[in-house]
Amino acid sequence: MVEAPDYGHETTSEAFSFMVWLAAVKGKISGQWTDYANSWNITEQYIIPATADQPGFGTYNPNDPADYAPEADLPDNYPTNGDANFPTGIDPSWTDLTAAYGSQLYQMHWLLDVD
Repeated sequence: MVEAPDYGHETTSEAFSFMVWLAAVKGKISGQWTDYANSWNITEQYIIPATADQPGFGTYNPNDPADYAPEADLPDNYPTNGDANFPTGIDPSWTDLTAAYGSQLYQMHWLLDVD
């Protein structure tokens, strides 16, 4: 069964999800959960980068999480200039996430380097 591409050192987030799901099904059938625990350990090893691998983490400001950039009428009008003074609100999840996980946040990427 081929679930996702694997180029030797890159894989997809779906491959990690499939690995955890497959181990969960095996655990449910066999009653042995070692592979399930191991699949989560592998997932956390690669999808939660170390603090050193998140150098911009400390510069994020939850009170100013983004800049507004207006839509353009045509593709050749991109990129548009952002407006740092446009009010964008605050990040309501930041305090809860950092209280629970510190600086260890999951990567939100489809392709992952697993070397």
